[in-house]
Amino acid sequence: MKEAELIFKKFGHHYPSGTVLFQEGQPCAGMFIIQKGRVRLFKTIGAKEFTIDLLGPGDFFGELACLVDQPRAINAVVEEDSDLLLIESEVITHLFRENTGMGLKVLTNLASRLRKAYEIIEGLIEEVDQLRERRSG
Repeated sequence: MKEAELIFKKFGHHYPSGTVLFQEGQPCAGMFIIQKGRVRLFKTIGAKEFTIDLLGPGDFFGELACLVDQPRAINAVVEEDSDLLLIESEVITHLFRENTGMGLKVLTNLASRLRKAYEIIEGLIEEVDQLRERRSG
């Protein structure tokens, strides 16, 4: 059996489209690594959903809540049938201690998400400014 098959046998799960992987406020059960398929990350504000990212094979998510030991801040739903690895919180801590490459990859990923968040904030500020101008003009 190939290494990838062994890893999937130990950590892998198949999720059909529409499966909610986690919701805002839930505790962290682990992080996910996408082997096949697509997962959408989104934030719910009132009755509206705002997509943060659409992820595909090779991407990972869900690590932030585990690293900071806080409830989930966003939602994750499977957009198309997906094979995902679920790495439990305790294993994540061990991986980061033993594998500096993994820690660097997560840090790079978090920095990219922070940049994306800044872009979203900038867009929202521009929208608010435009609304103010229309009201005062």
